Amino acid sequence: MSSSLSLTDAGRPTGRSAFARALSRTPIWFLVPAIGLLGGFAVYPLIVLVRMALSDVGPSNIVGEWPFTGLENFAAVLGDDEIWLALLRTIGVAAVLLVSNFVLGFVGASILSVGGRVTETVLAVMVFVWALPPIVSGSAFSFLLDDRGPINDALGALGIPPVSWLSSPDLALWSVTGIIAWAALPFSVLVIRGALLAVPVDLVEAAALDGAGYWRTQARIVLPQVRPTLGILAILTVLYAFKSFDFFYVTTQGGPGTTTNTLPVLAYNTAFSGFEMSTGATIALVSMLAVAIFAVPYIRAVRREEHA
Repeated sequence: MSSSLSLTDAGRPTGRSAFARALSRTPIWFLVPAIGLLGGFAVYPLIVLVRMALSDVGPSNIVGEWPFTGLENFAAVLGDDEIWLALLRTIGVAAVLLVSNFVLGFVGASILSVGGRVTETVLAVMVFVWALPPIVSGSAFSFLLDDRGPINDALGALGIPPVSWLSSPDLALWSVTGIIAWAALPFSVLVIRGALLAVPVDLVEAAALDGAGYWRTQARIVLPQVRPTLGILAILTVLYAFKSFDFFYVTTQGGPGTTTNTLPVLAYNTAFSGFEMSTGATIALVSMLAVAIFAVPYIRAVRREEHA
């Protein structure tokens, strides 16, 4: 006898039937608070951002009617060389973060995968560093890297001329990128460490018995096991790079000149310093589209790994 309900040996429903019954027993109003928060803090601001990008909005009509302009703002933004330079700077920041998070993160996670009091202390310090608000750590580094700051004082004591870390057009972008990499490294170490601890010990021991060295074991055994985690970490790293506004605002505010204008900094300066709200909103949307372009291939790769 055929039946639309799939049963186990104990007579309990399985699969979609079990999910449907569980859902039917759950009052839908339990989801209302989450839906309200998501709509209020994510969906509604995004709708307003899209409206602003498709309208002519300035200080004179920010409160009032917004004349619809269609895609004129997008044409103007994409025709400006500054946004492409900002995109290249943002991609450069993302590339540095990917290298530091993967290389230094993997090395640090491998070292800290062994338990002990020293490991626990180091992990506690790393969590503290990661949890610091960007405005706090950015302000601290802004003081340290100032032309007359402690780092240049130490260099001067060694007979080395002072370095314009944050005021040189050639160094400012990479100095701030180093600060961002320092702030993001603890998270990558913790994520990779968790993935390494989940690797079956018997696989590593079997590789050692077969005569595989440390690096060959890491490349042939460990890396394939942690690849899905690394894919997710890559997505988060790119997202982190594209939204790293706080560090740039605290340290350089996009200067000197426009040499540290990444996409979020350019969007902010355009909207709130140049009072071109529509253009700033358009740049923000372009930044979101760039993140989606980078994220989709990684998401597909991770899904393939999960279903393999």
